[in-house]
Amino acid sequence: MANTTFNPSDKQANIVLTNANLTARMNTSLQNGLVRAIDKQTFGKFYWECTVDAFTNVGSAVGMAWSVLPTTGSIASAGAAFGVVGLARNGQVWAEGASTLSIDGSSTTISFGTVASATVVCVAVDLTTRLVWFRLGAAGNWNNLAGRNPATGVGGVFIGSLGNGVAAYPAINLSALNDQITANFGDTAFTGAVPSGYTSGFTAGASVPTNALASQALAEHWLTTNPDAQITQVVAEHWASVTSDNLQAVVTQVLIEHWASVAVVVPAAGGPIVTMIH
Repeated sequence: MANTTFNPSDKQANIVLTNANLTARMNTSLQNGLVRAIDKQTFGKFYWECTVDAFTNVGSAVGMAWSVLPTTGSIASAGAAFGVVGLARNGQVWAEGASTLSIDGSSTTISFGTVASATVVCVAVDLTTRLVWFRLGAAGNWNNLAGRNPATGVGGVFIGSLGNGVAAYPAINLSALNDQITANFGDTAFTGAVPSGYTSGFTAGASVPTNALASQALAEHWLTTNPDAQITQVVAEHWASVTSDNLQAVVTQVLIEHWASVAVVVPAAGGPIVTMIH
């Protein structure tokens, strides 16, 4: 299955993409910029890596974002809103504007220390349980503490507004001239081991949750044995927005028609009642 790349149509204007849209570089010192991947996922477990080729500004970061965050926004700062998580250059992990995060039910501050240029940042996310883990290099500890492990589900950072039906995109911030990050979404060999149970890479195309249903019901019931015969038709359509970034957004249309008795040919007593369900 193909893997994603950065999206040339979903980036801050001063970010330059090269290397088949896998390398992003900031070409100005005046603005903070964000670029998202083309593809999103809503459920499932995924692993990918980003090499921070040049990392000089505290606002530069590796993480995830939802679609509504502006490309001038941040995934790793106190000003970040809902729907973001990121590991910043200063080593601080931010989730939805807070650096004090919920780890296994307790309040814990995660910091890796300054992330040096040429470091490989490993990301493992479980979008079903809304947990994420970061690791520096193949031998680093997940979320900077031994025992935290995406394969066992222990020690993940809770991301309350991403996953479990809400689309999440890999994303990065670049906040200084020539800061640059190269992503590996799975098309080449990884530096570190993929956690057990995780998809190797961030695949193209959103996974469709099992509870997203597109259904149409049409019921017609003709009452033909009653002299006061009436014809009632009910049409109900329920469309689940499986392409929406928020699967809680649904469109429901109900049409009810009730026709009072008119000239109706009624079969002899005991004739059939016709019911059709389609």
